[in-house]
Amino acid sequence: MKILAFIPARAKSNRIKNKNMTLLNKKPLIYYTLNILKKIKKDVFPFISTDSKSIKKYCEKFGFQNDYLRPKHVSEDSTSMFKTLNHAIKWLKVYKGLKFDAVLLLQPTSPIRNLNDIQSAIYQFKRRKLKSLVSVIPMKEHPYSCIKFRKNRLSFLTNKNIKNFTNTQLHEKDYYFVDGSFYLAKIDFLLKNRNFLNERHTKVFIQKLKWPIDIDEPEDLLFTDIFLKNRKLKKILFR
Repeated sequence: MKILAFIPARAKSNRIKNKNMTLLNKKPLIYYTLNILKKIKKDVFPFISTDSKSIKKYCEKFGFQNDYLRPKHVSEDSTSMFKTLNHAIKWLKVYKGLKFDAVLLLQPTSPIRNLNDIQSAIYQFKRRKLKSLVSVIPMKEHPYSCIKFRKNRLSFLTNKNIKNFTNTQLHEKDYYFVDGSFYLAKIDFLLKNRNFLNERHTKVFIQKLKWPIDIDEPEDLLFTDIFLKNRKLKKILFR
């Protein structure tokens, strides 16, 4: 099975300027994804999709040579991940003569990953002949504990009354959070669904990671930087 390891890294970002090259523990954010990609690249074909020449040049230092530069029409804020990915898949087929069976999506916004988890997920994906596999972590809050409060009115997010549930039921381990560490799916599945997730076919890979790390706001950078610098805190990230 030929797997394309797809790393989306455009220059523009809304909340954090030049996010992918923003320093995190003295290294650019994208460094952490490139570093783990370098360790698993024997199982995948690495491909960085960027519209930035500076990001492209930085990736080349890791040995990821690529003459592809993402065009503007698939680099906008409104551009879906599927459109960006589909453009790259077509480009690889037309200009490089390369075809793939599946895609492993690694977003730079998830800098803390477990290499063994990714390798194990790839192994399971191949062995079980899955269509879609996504990384998850157990939820700390039960969905029935969530409420909506709008226009001075409270409502539950489910059609069941939370009063009917005991504390034990509210802490059942049947609920998981899609943390974004990685997504893995067959190409034909993606072309049909235009998404990595599907209720019928997507399976989950439960990670050892305890807390989700997703760099979206400036404070996310600050908290993650603290974890990376503190060995004790870094250890408790994983079970």
